[in-house]
Amino acid sequence: MDRIETYSRYRKNETRTSRYTQKTRSKSSVQKFINSPKGIISAILLVVSIIGLFYSGGLMGIKNMILSVLTGLFTDFVVAWIKDRPKRFSDGGLVTGLIVGGILSPAVPWYLVMFTVAVSLILKHILKDKRKPIFNPAALGLLISATLFTASESWWSGMAMLSPWAVVFLIAGGILIVDRINKFPCVLTFLTTYMFFFLIMGLLDVPGSGEALRMPYINAALFLSFFMLTDPPTSPAKYPEQIFFGFFAAIVSGAAFIFFSKLSYLLVGLLAANGWKALVSKQEQGRAQRRKATRSY
Repeated sequence: MDRIETYSRYRKNETRTSRYTQKTRSKSSVQKFINSPKGIISAILLVVSIIGLFYSGGLMGIKNMILSVLTGLFTDFVVAWIKDRPKRFSDGGLVTGLIVGGILSPAVPWYLVMFTVAVSLILKHILKDKRKPIFNPAALGLLISATLFTASESWWSGMAMLSPWAVVFLIAGGILIVDRINKFPCVLTFLTTYMFFFLIMGLLDVPGSGEALRMPYINAALFLSFFMLTDPPTSPAKYPEQIFFGFFAAIVSGAAFIFFSKLSYLLVGLLAANGWKALVSKQEQGRAQRRKATRSY
């Protein structure tokens, strides 16, 4: 009887310990997400999106935002299930959902919202360099959706539907993010090059170039520079590479605005810069392998 009682107490203590450990792990994982760059980005994106909703027709934006986030979380869960990976909360799905929902016009049909987010995240898992995505997922999905279905974009999370003074909230949130992930050279170079490019085009009397420095285009440029250009997996970390990355994205965006599309010009510039970054990473990997082979020889 003593042995049975002792064993019973042991099992109870073990059960309590395991429950405490699970709770501690779940709390620590939530705390890690909150303190992580993606957690901070998600929080600031949510705040600027809520502020951006204060315009006539904002209720439609709420519907698309919720649908976009749920689709992002569900898509990443399905991918994890198919690949037999741990089914954790997807911070990438959350961020992509917030970005896509905040860029697409509230008038876009629900099925196009779901399509855009699903394509964004599926391609993120396909187009990879090792474990990192090559292209910004939201930008790629939005460009595909705009090309195939002419899905309209209003960039309402960038305060494009509000009075000009509201952009202060966007800039404040953007500065917090850029400081947290150390991407000031990238953002400053992009915005400076963007403004000088269109100022020069305006002096040369290029038709429509002045529009890029007015609302809603300038809001879109600010939103993209703070929340998409700085995406850690798809943008460089070294300062010299950040500077060229921002410069290249701005030049390609400017050229796309004039010759290609005023709807998706920023997405084209960002994706082109993502491709350049992936090419540089491949070259660095090749050089590292050659150095390793030379040493071993």
